Amino acid sequence: MTLEELKKKLMKKAVIFQTGGFRPTNELGESWIGAVKWKLSGEELPTDEDGEEMLPLASIFTGYLDYVPEEISGIKLINVFVSKNYQRNLLDLNGYFSIRTYNSVEELVPCDWTCEGLKSYPLKPELVEDDMPQWDGGMDPDLEDAVIELENSDGIEYYEDLHTKDYSMHKVGGYPAYIQSGDWDKSFEFVLQISSDDKVGLNIVDAGSFYFFYCKDADDWDIQCDFF
Repeated sequence: MTLEELKKKLMKKAVIFQTGGFRPTNELGESWIGAVKWKLSGEELPTDEDGEEMLPLASIFTGYLDYVPEEISGIKLINVFVSKNYQRNLLDLNGYFSIRTYNSVEELVPCDWTCEGLKSYPLKPELVEDDMPQWDGGMDPDLEDAVIELENSDGIEYYEDLHTKDYSMHKVGGYPAYIQSGDWDKSFEFVLQISSDDKVGLNIVDAGSFYFFYCKDADDWDIQCDFF
């Protein structure tokens, strides 16, 4: 396999997000970090397994993006809530996150749920088509073997010849931009990343990220966290 052939097999589309830097519209379809701006009538903030209200972390209007993974193609909005106590069990975040999805926007009503301790900003989406996995971050084993073969035969360097752009940021699709070595249950698909963000004041443990995986058949979510 040539270098160009390998690039094409590894590259995935993703939508990355710029935090703020433009005037918010507060209109239906605008994604936010540090706030949830739309909900169904009668919905209240979710509670964690300790019975405490969760914080509105992000609101991503996936139905308005230029690309989403097939697994979430029918979902129009994802609202993400996190417990203040999520660090109690970083190896199993069940009970410390709530993810609400909406397949239609017709019955949504505006709200103004903001995340305590954070500044809230609208997110500007940008389509990229060259997201690459981290070297030790869930790459298909056959493609990893192909990289090693090219390193040995042609002297390529993974982070110079293949992984030339780093999208370690809020994004939908692509690959999880793991900080540590990472992998996931392949019955789930990686769909969303929320990362530490200085502008927002969001520090996930130690400059870390949350990674969200979804299984459409089971209608189930898995969440990981890693950090420096």
